[in-house]
Amino acid sequence: MSTNRRQFLSRTTALTGAALAGGLGRFGVESASAQAVSDYKALVCLFLFGGADSNNMLVPDTDYAQYALTRTPASQVALTQAEILKFTAARQGGKSYGLHPLMAPLKELYDQKKLAIVANAGTLLGPTTMVEYKAGTNRPPNLFSHSDQQMLWQGLLPGEVVRTGWGGRLADRLASTNAGQKIPTMVSVAGTQIFNSGHDTTPFVVPSSGGVLLSGQGSDTVSNARYSALRALMGTGGGNQIFSGAAGILEKSLTAADAANPYLTVAQPAIITTAFTVGGNQLNTGLANQFKQIARLIEARAALGVKRQFFMVSIGGWDTHANVLTAEGNLIGQLAPAIRAFYDYTVAAGIQNNVTTFTMSDFNRTFIGNQSLGTDHAYGGNYLVVGGSVRGGDVYGTYPTLILKGPDDTGSNGAWLPTTGVDQIGNTLASWFGMSSADIAYAFPNLTNWSAGQRNVGFMA
Repeated sequence: MSTNRRQFLSRTTALTGAALAGGLGRFGVESASAQAVSDYKALVCLFLFGGADSNNMLVPDTDYAQYALTRTPASQVALTQAEILKFTAARQGGKSYGLHPLMAPLKELYDQKKLAIVANAGTLLGPTTMVEYKAGTNRPPNLFSHSDQQMLWQGLLPGEVVRTGWGGRLADRLASTNAGQKIPTMVSVAGTQIFNSGHDTTPFVVPSSGGVLLSGQGSDTVSNARYSALRALMGTGGGNQIFSGAAGILEKSLTAADAANPYLTVAQPAIITTAFTVGGNQLNTGLANQFKQIARLIEARAALGVKRQFFMVSIGGWDTHANVLTAEGNLIGQLAPAIRAFYDYTVAAGIQNNVTTFTMSDFNRTFIGNQSLGTDHAYGGNYLVVGGSVRGGDVYGTYPTLILKGPDDTGSNGAWLPTTGVDQIGNTLASWFGMSSADIAYAFPNLTNWSAGQRNVGFMA
């Protein structure tokens, strides 16, 4: 995926536009295999920044004794067998597992077969045995580094001149599908992240509440005059390629903001308010508010002319080197209700089969605890996929053997070697999204390292 000088300039000037406007978007390039579609689909990426301890999100029940050998009560990083929310997983030989006790809203979705779990997934360049891992074969660079693993999960291709992510690369190929759209295909409520950026796609970044405005922009006469002057200035040209690139990108960003703001700044639609009301109270956590912004834009999908959309939301704080039970409990207490409320919104809107939410994180945490009652950086972890088209009520992939220095431990502290790669998860989602094999190959060039039968994990209908 080479890039020419014009693409490089437009992408780098786009960063300036994003900083100025709080959002920006180019509208994708033509896919050779793109076809007109009449339906609507959206993929929502929820990134858990910091590395979530998913050993305590999905806990073995049948094999709890294996878990308890290391995560003992004395370790103070363990969940008890009595408190986990139990269910069976046919794909794991019918064994019983349990979710974290604060994931009750999601346990209901698992029972309804609308939530699937992908076990022991991580950043891989291809299928990797323990022998290959220890020899350095197919090992991604800079394992256990927050920033590097965040970018690899989001699809960074090391060595590329333009840094892109797999969501952005897929969005590159949706120009025909979204012909006539008024806002970009890629919308982020999590800032400008690698996941959102393609070679010809940059995200429309919106705040967690309210509309997209320039600093100093308002409804008074002076603000309106200032804004009009800016738009006029951008139309003067100037004969400089960098100026023209920056002005063009900012103009598209402001045009997108003008289209979206009427739906982001009005009173919240009742259908969203109802879905996000839990126990008589409105969910107003940071994550819940991000999901509400997405819901507002989905409600306006027909007016905004988008048939395929990517969204990104996030919640940080998962770097739990200390007091993991308390810290992670607080985070899951925000995560589970927000995901469930957003799913309930899609049901009320009649689009639960058209919207799929999935989680990603830097990495899992070590199975063994540390002296601060926390856990440290590890590798393969467990991830969630939610939606009406999800083949839920099961655990996909291969759950690891929870034995220190055992067959799945890359070291001695319980850093599991993943058995499912990010590319496989992305391919499964992209296939449901309607992307062609050529477009998927463009987004996931490493996918060819897996055999054809391994590339789709199977959790989407």
